[in-house]
Order: sequence, then C-alpha cells, then structure tokens
Amino acid sequence: MPGKSENTNYVNYLVELSQAGRKNAFFDLCEINLKSVFTTVYRLTADYNSARSVTVQAFLNAWEEIKEYDYKIPFALWIKQIAVNTAIPKINKSSMIKLPDELPDDNKKKLETLIMNLDYVRRTIFVLHDLEGYDYNKIAEFLWYDNTDEIITALMETRVYLMEAVCKK
Repeated sequence: MPGKSENTNYVNYLVELSQAGRKNAFFDLCEINLKSVFTTVYRLTADYNSARSVTVQAFLNAWEEIKEYDYKIPFALWIKQIAVNTAIPKINKSSMIKLPDELPDDNKKKLETLIMNLDYVRRTIFVLHDLEGYDYNKIAEFLWYDNTDEIITALMETRVYLMEAVCKK
C-alpha cells in the first residue's frame, strides 16, 4: 500500500507544524513526497507538463486541506489520494491505444511506453492497482464507478494486452 516507508514521527511533527501554519514544514513534506506523487501523476496523465502542473496543484490542495488531515492515514497515502483526485479530471479522455512504430528493445522501457499509450481508463486502473497498490474499491471511488466488476475486467484485459505486447518479438 502507498505510504509504507515514511518516518512516521518526523512526518507527524511536520504535519503538526504545517497545521499551525508553518509553510516551511509543509515544504519539507512536499519535498519528501514529491518524487512519489509526481511519478504517480505522470503515469496517470502520460504527459510531463501536465504531470508537473497537476503535482503542483495537488500540493496546493493539500496545503488548503492540511488541517483536516487524519493521522490514522499515512501522510504519503493522503497526499497521493489528493494527487489522484486532482489528476483524474485532467486525464486526456480522448486518448486511444496507439503504439509507436518502433518500440525500444529494453522490455522495461517497452512496458513503460505501452502503459503511457493505454487509453485513460485502462492506464488509470493499471497504474493505481498494479503500480501504486490501490484496491478495486478505491479505484472505483476515484473513477466514480458503481461496482468493481468493470475495473477487474479492464485490469485483466490490460494485463493480457501488456504481456502479449511485451513478449512479441
């Protein structure tokens, strides 16, 4: 699950200072979580500039909501949830699966390229579940789905597609 590696005492101390209005403490929280948040947002948006913009907006949203932070939830998970909620409306909903003419030889690079070229729903589901560790119910909540069956089906189809595409010579 996201947020598993943060130093809880230090992070909680920074959160307390942030809740008291100390911006420098919040900047430290941002710095600690920047790479993780940006990576998640980039994988969702598949666009570097959009990911930068969404990441900044997510941290601004977090600053506005810091007083409502619940210590029962790891801070890294809380900030990622804000980032995902910020990113979802910005995802290019008209993008279709498209593969470049030539894929790189390296399977890791090939897989990353394939993921970035998935349509927004499949990319979002795959990134949130398989790369970020969110459960089906949370993904359904992010995407405003009534049940998880469509998410599970889309995830299975995406995995098959990616496996077949990566294994092709």
